[in-house]
Amino acid sequence: MYYCGWDGGGTKTTVCILDQNGEHIAEASFGPLNANGAAIGHVEQTVNDALAFMARQPGGLSACGGLVIGMAGISNRSFREHMEQMVRSHHYMGHLHITGDQVIALNGAISGPGAILIAGTGSICYGRDADGEPFRVGGYGYLIDDLGSGYAIGRSILNAVVCASDHRAEPTALTKLLYDSLGIASIGSLISWLYAGTTGKKEIAGLAPLLLEGLALEDAASERIAEESADALAQLVLTGFHSHGISTGELALNGSIFSYFPTIRERVTKIIEENLPDVRIIEPRKSPAEGAARFAYHAFSPAPAAEG
Repeated sequence: MYYCGWDGGGTKTTVCILDQNGEHIAEASFGPLNANGAAIGHVEQTVNDALAFMARQPGGLSACGGLVIGMAGISNRSFREHMEQMVRSHHYMGHLHITGDQVIALNGAISGPGAILIAGTGSICYGRDADGEPFRVGGYGYLIDDLGSGYAIGRSILNAVVCASDHRAEPTALTKLLYDSLGIASIGSLISWLYAGTTGKKEIAGLAPLLLEGLALEDAASERIAEESADALAQLVLTGFHSHGISTGELALNGSIFSYFPTIRERVTKIIEENLPDVRIIEPRKSPAEGAARFAYHAFSPAPAAEG
């Protein structure tokens, strides 16, 4: 008997397998599994490859005691149903649970009450209180939310440049950095690039690394963007912990913003430490894929037989 978890992302899907004792025994990565970005053909191929990997485990698919799939886009009911149909069509008939990627990330990241703050292309704080009840703050998508995320930083860079161009703000080093990055030389060209059919969320979020260069130049606009991003991310945590009566526990920081922007990470950490001094800030204990597998293990493994 084994238990399996999938962490489905926009570029890759990690599959983790635990044995009947909850020990990590296998892991592999395949293609994308994301309702919001991947072509359905790529998703179907990923499902096929992941299930083939499971089938190669001792006992095959029938030996899987439970499968938990975590991924973005499951609020789309039709996609969720299609996802389940794809899995079942490959003859997996065991326990199956499909949930949000933030759920498996939290499950792998911390022990006990607390939260995970994720800041990548998007942003969200997802946690659980002392009774194990879940909560979320943010994470409602780039059109209306995702403050402090890579997308938000990219948009702020664009805003700083256009505001400097018409004298609503002081000149910024971000203008040259942005023009050089895109190979353009005017606001007109920038607007053409921005509203072209090939420019979307990914391309705007891809501008975020320019902030690092601006910070290295001690550019005032860059420093403001970094501060506002950190403040927005910290607010997600403070709102979640305070509104659910949590003053202790763990907070895991995860995502590319924390990996590549030490200035933002340091400011977020400082704000949390000042306002929630008994909360311990940590690196995630386990990966989201292992979090999904452990979800499956705890949800679906047989209860031990009573003694006597």
